[in-house]
Amino acid sequence: MTIKRIAHASFKVTDMAKAVAYYCDGLGFTDKFELQDDQGRPWIKYLEITPGQFLELFYDPDNQPKATHGYDLDGFLHISLEVDDIQQTKRDLEAKGLAVDSEIKYGPDYSYQLWSSDPDGNQIEFMQYTGKSLQMR
Repeated sequence: MTIKRIAHASFKVTDMAKAVAYYCDGLGFTDKFELQDDQGRPWIKYLEITPGQFLELFYDPDNQPKATHGYDLDGFLHISLEVDDIQQTKRDLEAKGLAVDSEIKYGPDYSYQLWSSDPDGNQIEFMQYTGKSLQMR
């Protein structure tokens, strides 16, 4: 078995419009498609990050604890998105009024990182690899 890349990450969101604005208008994702449940209600919205990589957003009309498919999602930590220019990423987030939750840091993996959060508080890490990044070895 060969793993090529992250296919998707899933979040349950309380306000789909705000979440789509954050990811599509703010970060440049594409609103790709939406699925309905067995009763015809909105269920899941797929946002494309890059071709073949998606963010899967579950509607949460009742604002229930974060769980889906019978699994408790309290253990979810974050999603990490690779960027080419961490400084420009920070400027773009700030210019669009999106959360910037940290300063740019050089991590122990020899990569630069910056943190943001979506309207539901899900943590988003932006990472710029360097020539020394452990991920690139």
